[in-house]
Amino acid sequence: MSSNQKKIRSAVRHDRSEHYLLISLVAFAVTVIFTRIFLQLTGFPQIGNSVLHIAHALWGGLLLFIAVLLPLTLANRWAIQASALLGGIGIGLFIDELGKFITQTNDYFFPPSLSIIYGFFLLTVLVYLFIRRPHQENPRQVMYHVLDGLQDALDGNLDQNEAARIEAQLAIARKSYQMEIRYLTEAISSYLEQEKGYLVAAKPGVWKRIIMRVDELGKCLGRHRHRIIISVILIFWLIFLVGFILVLLQENQNLDIQVANWKIPLIVIQALTGVLIILSIIAWFSDKEELGLRLSVTGFLLSLVALQTLYFYLSQFSALTATLIEFSFLLILLAYGRWYIDRDYVDYAV
Repeated sequence: MSSNQKKIRSAVRHDRSEHYLLISLVAFAVTVIFTRIFLQLTGFPQIGNSVLHIAHALWGGLLLFIAVLLPLTLANRWAIQASALLGGIGIGLFIDELGKFITQTNDYFFPPSLSIIYGFFLLTVLVYLFIRRPHQENPRQVMYHVLDGLQDALDGNLDQNEAARIEAQLAIARKSYQMEIRYLTEAISSYLEQEKGYLVAAKPGVWKRIIMRVDELGKCLGRHRHRIIISVILIFWLIFLVGFILVLLQENQNLDIQVANWKIPLIVIQALTGVLIILSIIAWFSDKEELGLRLSVTGFLLSLVALQTLYFYLSQFSALTATLIEFSFLLILLAYGRWYIDRDYVDYAV
């Protein structure tokens, strides 16, 4: 390197950033759900005595501290994976007690707290979707990724697929104007060429095997049956939306006071979702599958983002059931698009 060469400080996105973020997201969601269910079933037990109370937010803070230490002290890839997992669990345990932190009375059941937690989760999902989108790669960035991928060679875990992936990245790195990158590119290419005869066939990881198995089982269902299931889902959801709107429009004395106060926003959001579902049904039964799926996916996303956030405020943890059902319906729609319309449907539908 030339002594007068300008140092580069620009950030480089991690090669597996979306993978680590997904681990944290899943761990975060599962932790909050499991914690709430556990506390409900056990009657909200406390660890401590008449003076001390060891809240689960403290355990979350401990896990977050460990999650920070791991990548700072260990260079192994598994350390980052463990950090992502522990970080997700830690933030789940910590944020579950949000109501205590934002109220003068330390109210764990403060109504807006679950809406804020859910909203925070949705924002993290948006970050994940942004991170996983295709992006323009440059020689410096791919060389970072190449050097990270060579950890497999040091751990005796380099397979044919990973080697091919590194070679594709090296093809981009060769275009660099930096001599250092070009020298490294040639050296690594030479090494991979020598190792080609010794590389083992790639074996899919646990998560990949689960996805492949789900795809196999799903495709055994067949396109026709899958279409019928989606048709039933759309009709059922439309009936549910119309029924709920009619209930809200009636002067019902038994209506919960909080629901009554939010009646107009609920009706507006439900109506917008209903319009999208109606349009998707029309397109779906007019053999315009892609348009129908796009409209229905948009409707379910609107419901999950706006409607369910409000429901978490109004009905607290009982809103979780409807959220999980809607999310399951959304996965069924996206699976149809990925299997029968476009393999990249998930990327651009969302």
